[in-house]
Amino acid sequence: MQNFPQFEEKSFIKTREQIHAVAEVIGKFREKLVKPIAKNDNLWLSVVEQGFCTPPIDVIECLELGCNLEKLIVEVADDNDKYFSLNINGKTPSALGTELKSVLSNEFKVGVEVDSNSFDSTKTLAITQQEAGDFLIQLSNFNLLLYDFWDRIESGVKTKICLWPHHFDNAFKWFSGRKIDEQDEQMGIGVSNGDETYALPYIYMTLWPEVRKTNTLETAEGAILHEGDWTGFVLPYESIAGQKTIDEQKAMIDDFFGVSFASIQKAFSKR
Repeated sequence: MQNFPQFEEKSFIKTREQIHAVAEVIGKFREKLVKPIAKNDNLWLSVVEQGFCTPPIDVIECLELGCNLEKLIVEVADDNDKYFSLNINGKTPSALGTELKSVLSNEFKVGVEVDSNSFDSTKTLAITQQEAGDFLIQLSNFNLLLYDFWDRIESGVKTKICLWPHHFDNAFKWFSGRKIDEQDEQMGIGVSNGDETYALPYIYMTLWPEVRKTNTLETAEGAILHEGDWTGFVLPYESIAGQKTIDEQKAMIDDFFGVSFASIQKAFSKR
């Protein structure tokens, strides 16, 4: 595992928005190729070593769509050893969607009703290898550490870890098994690749339903208590990148997970 890279905010936002646009294209195709289920829980992607991809689509010869950030391509493959790739750069998300739709039809004989006009047609994708590589490092590091924490949770019920193409966060939910005012008591635990509130990536742990007192919650080193549209803890990227070595960075992240989880569990027990 490499050190988390240092990011310049404006440059990172530009890179994130472009990679997010690719994730939304892939996510939309997955949405149209699978059967809908409750709460759109079938529309997730997975972080993999070279980027992110759909789970195999069983009803279409285990078709997979993915974004390879090392090569800056979108890849399509099935279990019949068919493979095709599309370059990302030099196209708008709309053009990428049109080309992907053509590849699925001509090379894989898969028809899909996706309106490419629903994707941005004004901004041409132009991601450098350095930008993609640094983005992949943080994405992969966070994914590995999130899975490590997920494995350590023994109580309650936890969902699988999913990369959601719409909000572009990699996350899972934990349920205590209790109902509070007919609502499931739960935490949302994950990593956002950044948003309008926090420009750089951040780890979060949300709680629901809200507790009456938040001033008694224990906050881990480098973390902040977020209150507003949602309540929970945030470990900003600046806190992580401020640590000198990957071992120190991992230690801070592990501490955030452990302290925040225990703190919220304690608050739940005192309702």
